[in-house]
Amino acid sequence: MKLALIALVSCLALSVKSATFVKSIGLPDGESSPNALLPHPQYKSMPVIDVQSFDLICRTPDMSAAVKEPLSVAAGGKVRLTWDAEAKSPYSGSNPYGPCSFWLAPVSSKGKGKVWSKIHEFTFSEDGGAAHWCSTSIVANTYYDVDIPAEIAPGKYYLRSEVIDIDGTRDKSHYLDFTAGARFHVNCAVLDITGTGTAALKSPISIMESYKPYYKSVLFPSTKKNSEFKMPGGASPYAKAAV
Repeated sequence: MKLALIALVSCLALSVKSATFVKSIGLPDGESSPNALLPHPQYKSMPVIDVQSFDLICRTPDMSAAVKEPLSVAAGGKVRLTWDAEAKSPYSGSNPYGPCSFWLAPVSSKGKGKVWSKIHEFTFSEDGGAAHWCSTSIVANTYYDVDIPAEIAPGKYYLRSEVIDIDGTRDKSHYLDFTAGARFHVNCAVLDITGTGTAALKSPISIMESYKPYYKSVLFPSTKKNSEFKMPGGASPYAKAAV
């Protein structure tokens, strides 16, 4: 069954353009730096669909992979992530549909254990005009700006971005069919955060312990209201409204 599933996934990846993936990262007022991104897997378009896979962390099995040029950013500044303009989901054939979140973890941790702090999330907004998901903003602009907490200590950090595609999810056993759940478009980059801050990251969690096959954020049937969606990992300790 696993071999058949792998074959199916490979065919899907080759039959469409590409799913949502970050192609470059930089500063809003400067040049982008694609070399700060962790290496993409062979099929850039494929999301993570098995939430029990280590790929859920950064979509790569090797968190120690060399990064040529970590992106230097001052604490309190912004980072701009730019997605592929032709991004399509191999499952729905359209753009991913759902929320997004952004996380930091020290590079020294290699992403393992309770080291990830959610610095920003955007779920379903009913304010500021037409109701929309985070993915709507990303598709419209191809980029998203993320605030880096001003108080954190300088050093090298992973920045993890995640767009959750909930289109077509079904309320059934994720253990029996993990294609029934949400698809996680995950990308990571390495930041060299500068400044005079001294604070550790707030309320760090383990990615692998915070996403489970039976969670409502993984199995979110279309019968539910969009506003009922709950993000994995709980609320951001750095929360502020996104519209």
